[in-house]
Amino acid sequence: MKTSRAPGRRAWAALCCATLVAVPALLAGPDVKSALKIIGAKRGIICLAGVPGKDPKFVTALAKGSELLVFVQTSDRMSANAVRRLAEQEELLGTRVFVSSGKGTIHLADNVADAVLATGDAGFTEGEYLRVIRPRAAAFIGDRKIVKPVPEGFDDWSHPFHRADNNPQSNDQFVRGRFRTQFIATPKFSPMPEQTVIAGGRMYKAMGHISHKANQNENLNTLLCINAFNGTILWKRPLPEGFMIHRNTMIATEDALYLGDHESCKVIDGETGKVRREITIQADLADGPSWKWMGIRDGVLYALVGNSEVKVETRKSNNRGMGHWPWGMWKGHEYADPETSFGYGRTLVAIDLKTNDLLWHYRSKDYLDARALVMNQDQILAYVPEKYLAAVNPKDGKLLWKNESANLLAAIGPNGKAQHYITGYATTSYMKCTDDYVFFAGPQRKKTVVASAKDGNLVWTYPDGNLQLVLRKDAVYAAGQQGTQGVKLAYSTGEVLAEFPARRACTRATGCADSIFFRASGGTVRVLTESNHAHHIAPMRPPCQDGVLVSNGHLYWGPWMCGCQLSLYGNIGLAPAGSLEPKPAGPDPENQYSDALVKYVRDLRKVEPLGIDPKDWTRYRGDDARSNRTAVELPGAVKRAWKGLISTGVLPTAPVAAGGMVFVADRGGVVHALDAASGKPVWKNFTAGPIYYPPVLSHDRLFVGSADGKVYAFAAKSGQLLWTFRVGPRDQLIPVFGQLISSWPVAGGVVVEGDTVYAAAGITHYDGTYVVSLDTVSGELKRFNATSGVLARQVDDGISMQGNLKIVGGELQFLGGGVYEKARYDLKTLACLNQPKNQVTSQFRTAFYPYYPEYNKYVSLEYTYDDGRVLSHDANYEGLYFINLSLQKPPAPGAKKIWKDAAGEFIRRENRRRGVSSKVRTIWEDKADRRFNSFIVSDKGLLATGHPDQKPEESFLAAINTEDGSDLWIEKLPAPAVKGGSAIDAAGRIFVVLENGEMICYFH
Repeated sequence: MKTSRAPGRRAWAALCCATLVAVPALLAGPDVKSALKIIGAKRGIICLAGVPGKDPKFVTALAKGSELLVFVQTSDRMSANAVRRLAEQEELLGTRVFVSSGKGTIHLADNVADAVLATGDAGFTEGEYLRVIRPRAAAFIGDRKIVKPVPEGFDDWSHPFHRADNNPQSNDQFVRGRFRTQFIATPKFSPMPEQTVIAGGRMYKAMGHISHKANQNENLNTLLCINAFNGTILWKRPLPEGFMIHRNTMIATEDALYLGDHESCKVIDGETGKVRREITIQADLADGPSWKWMGIRDGVLYALVGNSEVKVETRKSNNRGMGHWPWGMWKGHEYADPETSFGYGRTLVAIDLKTNDLLWHYRSKDYLDARALVMNQDQILAYVPEKYLAAVNPKDGKLLWKNESANLLAAIGPNGKAQHYITGYATTSYMKCTDDYVFFAGPQRKKTVVASAKDGNLVWTYPDGNLQLVLRKDAVYAAGQQGTQGVKLAYSTGEVLAEFPARRACTRATGCADSIFFRASGGTVRVLTESNHAHHIAPMRPPCQDGVLVSNGHLYWGPWMCGCQLSLYGNIGLAPAGSLEPKPAGPDPENQYSDALVKYVRDLRKVEPLGIDPKDWTRYRGDDARSNRTAVELPGAVKRAWKGLISTGVLPTAPVAAGGMVFVADRGGVVHALDAASGKPVWKNFTAGPIYYPPVLSHDRLFVGSADGKVYAFAAKSGQLLWTFRVGPRDQLIPVFGQLISSWPVAGGVVVEGDTVYAAAGITHYDGTYVVSLDTVSGELKRFNATSGVLARQVDDGISMQGNLKIVGGELQFLGGGVYEKARYDLKTLACLNQPKNQVTSQFRTAFYPYYPEYNKYVSLEYTYDDGRVLSHDANYEGLYFINLSLQKPPAPGAKKIWKDAAGEFIRRENRRRGVSSKVRTIWEDKADRRFNSFIVSDKGLLATGHPDQKPEESFLAAINTEDGSDLWIEKLPAPAVKGGSAIDAAGRIFVVLENGEMICYFH
């Protein structure tokens, strides 16, 4: 397929003619206050190319003296570790300070940094500095300041529907081809409704008045300003309660946000969030002070202003879980009376934004519906439901024409009630225009109606009215509602030119240079307009009111209000990644991995023995199958042997223990080794990214997967770094929920079988998923699979790396995202065993513990004893649904096996579909309604950490008699255990790692 190429990794410097300004030298000495003053950025990401003054204290002082996230890259690993040690002591590592080592390229993605400070010997080119800073940001190199301009071809999404014509089609010339993740950021969830505009490199999100889940409460009636290149929240301010925000009264400009509400239009400074001034309309011109609709063109603000409206009620929620939306909606959605309904008004005004002068006003005797008010180049088009369609001259406010023809009004018909998950929202705008046509379509419409923009005469109709329209040069793209087809329609006749998949329910469609986007039944459909082929973006769906927004050379998915079949929740930006041509069958390992392995000792074979006992706990959850099984007899009673603080401010991993030592890592990228008997530190070492899952012990070595994209091998006894192997195609860090991690993090940990260590790297299928097998001693590459991210080529979909690795039945497995719940690879060849699914739908929800630890923190258990009895506990990833811990009798002969998803959750609906009874023959059931973070199963007992439902302050470690379900003993824990956070060594020592960063050892 032919397509224009988006700018590549090396092209950004060539696109821009940078501006050079002389400034005082910043880096002659480590003067933090001077640096911050000259840099100007208060929040965001700053890149230090080299350590200023070779003093690690400058780095930590810069972080403590600002709200910046500080990224440091130095060519010297020892210098990097010095910064890490100090940052860890200052409780900044992994939260505010991130450190990498390397030459040649800066390990940041394009357009991520808000500033660069470069020492004279940093060793990077000016082109490299320009690549990593966003447009409008600066690189400070000695006494020079280089400013990166905005490339020609960027487009803003300045109005809620892109422009005042309500056509959600971007003119951005960069957003085309393949995409990659630019950032994943907070907020993860949003109240309803949500409205977004973007300009000047800033994204403004207005969040509404209804929460269905408790995680949405903090953003009720809140306005956020967000850095559109890295997702940093720049400022927030409250919105007035009672005013319904889902309307066209937000406009973003280069330096400000114009926000109309029930009192005035507030001009909010883009940098500070403070109100510069308020625009009001004199009382004798309008029925009231409430702003109904706004548009800006050529320095003039056009608006509909009028009477006060029914006030909406703010609704908080105490419901837990991640999403799902109620359709008992907000007060006033029925639009019963135009005098009080949302968005109805009778006064149009035009205001000169430089002088604040009122240029003209137009007064209608009838109430105009702001949902059907648009501007093209020559007219303001307004509709009075069931009365007329009219045009007003934007130059002088004079009425140009009014069409009251019966055939037009009959075709348009009365407004429907809408407000349903299939039809959509009653508050949605239902009119769009071009210079030639006016379009009526949306959730309130029974059929689509097209009229002439010259005189309002009826042109054609289409029998389905609930279409989400995108008006492109070649045709009208209409995303049809569930149960229908999407259609491509001719402008002049309405003839169906082509069909494409229907959208799923309420979310609107939007367009970029080569595609339109809309909601799938799980994820997002991308229709390529040149070929009419449908691609699938599986991890996230377009947010309910916004859809996929296009601006600043990027795509944006907003925070979620519902819990559909998703893998990623949050505010997500995607950047262009190049051609849409299919990926090659696999990279040449000589090129792909030629620089991936780095060896740190001369003889990798010589490692001091650790003395691992076969009964030691060397793997997460006991073994690489995650069976939670131990051969050690559980003690009849315990007492606390010691307690120690592992980490502060970052979440630690579960522990592993062997050879008289216990090992744990954390999300600061630190690996800790302690003496098992005393808890005293033995050694500590670092990776360049968060560590989400615990190390693996094998061959006297400690293997760790880091979110910096690498596998690390340490000598377990001494902590000596032996080798590292980069699993993804290059070192490229992006912001993910306040941390800098690789675009291809080794987020699911590693597994070892025999002399081979296995790792998988990636976040989403469209970024690419990389699976490798390495020699445990040398780190040399044995096999790789770089193609499973595009498994179904017809829809450009595949495996996403969404789960902890395990080995089962000769297969490497992990959760694979919304389409491929369980990713499966042959252990010897690494060939992907999943059958391609050429579909644009998802079935599974797979929120991943590394990114959603507050939800995906509980574990399920399905352990079958030799006699057929089953020890069972089910917990879904939200922590919302549980089936109590129980011991079940062996299944009856011939009985169908109860089905559970790959995460271990029992799904009643799925079992009913399979004809499986949910009734089980139970020997005992835990009636205390307890939730569990970890299990250790022995022949005669069960060790578990957990807490009573919704009472984490009552966390415990308990030994449970598996014969009758009674507690043999119970120890109170000061905080909940981390996921899988218990271990037992061959000597019977029990180790528990807690969410507060502590580790406790119990012994009999």
